[in-house]
Amino acid sequence: MGLSHAGTVRLVDRLVADGLIERRGHRTDGRTRSLFLTSNGKSVSKEVLRERDQIISDGLSVLTSEEIDTLARISERVLQSRLKDREHSFHVCRLCSYADCKQCPVDAELARRALDTAPPSGFPGRA
Repeated sequence: MGLSHAGTVRLVDRLVADGLIERRGHRTDGRTRSLFLTSNGKSVSKEVLRERDQIISDGLSVLTSEEIDTLARISERVLQSRLKDREHSFHVCRLCSYADCKQCPVDAELARRALDTAPPSGFPGRA
């Protein structure tokens, strides 16, 4: 996200205060705190993603199905060519709809490069 440590702490504090996330201690490492969406945070997240999907759908509605297929192929090539490594894939895919991305071009590119595609523990992962 490009935030400093202090900026990240302030952002997390705000999200906690707004009831969108909660901090939880690690079961074996007392120095570690994990962040989890609250039920309200999950609801807000779903609404934001629904609105995003509607905006995208409205924008693409002017295209024919053939043009959408062409755009998809071009987008896949751009994503694959810009991909640096597995860690970078989390940034590239941060706004993806994981449920709808059944044949993720980013995962395909990681596999083609023979890079580890297993998400780290606790990461929601891609399809």
